[in-house]
Amino acid sequence: MVIKKSKSKSVKPKPIPASGSYFPVVAIGASAGGLEAMMELLKYLPSNTGMAFIYVQHLSPDHKSLLTEILSKKTKMKVQEIDDMDKIKPDNVFVIPYNKGIEVTDGHIKLIPRSDSSAAISIDILFSSLAHAQKERVIGIVLSGSASDGTIGIKDIKHEGGLTFAQDDSAKFTSMPHSAIAAGAVDFILSPKEIALELARLSKHPFVKTSITKQNTEDLIDNNNPDLKIILNQLHKIKGVDFSAYKMNTIKRRIIRRMLLYKITTLKEYGKLLTQKKRRDRYSLSGFTH
Repeated sequence: MVIKKSKSKSVKPKPIPASGSYFPVVAIGASAGGLEAMMELLKYLPSNTGMAFIYVQHLSPDHKSLLTEILSKKTKMKVQEIDDMDKIKPDNVFVIPYNKGIEVTDGHIKLIPRSDSSAAISIDILFSSLAHAQKERVIGIVLSGSASDGTIGIKDIKHEGGLTFAQDDSAKFTSMPHSAIAAGAVDFILSPKEIALELARLSKHPFVKTSITKQNTEDLIDNNNPDLKIILNQLHKIKGVDFSAYKMNTIKRRIIRRMLLYKITTLKEYGKLLTQKKRRDRYSLSGFTH
């Protein structure tokens, strides 16, 4: 299910241990035309979302980047060029050095040598690394750019349960966001301003605010919660699936993701929506069949 305005070589990162960073990490990738989009996003993004932001842009390795100075003028958050093994911190913007690539390892940002081949997939490398490290606590955003970097990585993010965004046709260069959208890997197709406002909304969602103190997202819902039992019964009626055959942690993560997507703040509200015939197909969990 894609949410948008009413107008429309594989990367294999090493296994990464859990980071211990329970706040959401927002990975933003851009290429041609992306700096203007990032500036617009920061302009409308609150500085106290409790999220961390990592910005990757295709840059020439032959010229020193001024990204830190430029982006600092658009936000009250601290904007810093990444040093090797910097710890990811909330309400900070981390910018890739002009001559390096980055991966995320154990809650820290690791600088890696930049080759000509890795430069072309620097966004994929970051997205995939974060997806394996942060699971559903990562948000991926593809802004303006040429070619298809970011598509493989954003598929990894969505596969692990994270939320995904792509810039709409306001992008100066649409190849990168269109590639991610065509891959079926994008939840929200929005302008940079709208992405910022959606991130602000997500930061206030009860599950996102509470998740900062929980190591596992599924712990946000108690197995004995009566509203959870109502939801499972409704899903059983809609899907004809006995959910007791599935791992409860997987089911709970899917429910939380659905609630974040559709701005549902309580389990009780979600259960009521599932009883409405006109709306239940939209809100029920996809991917579960006989």
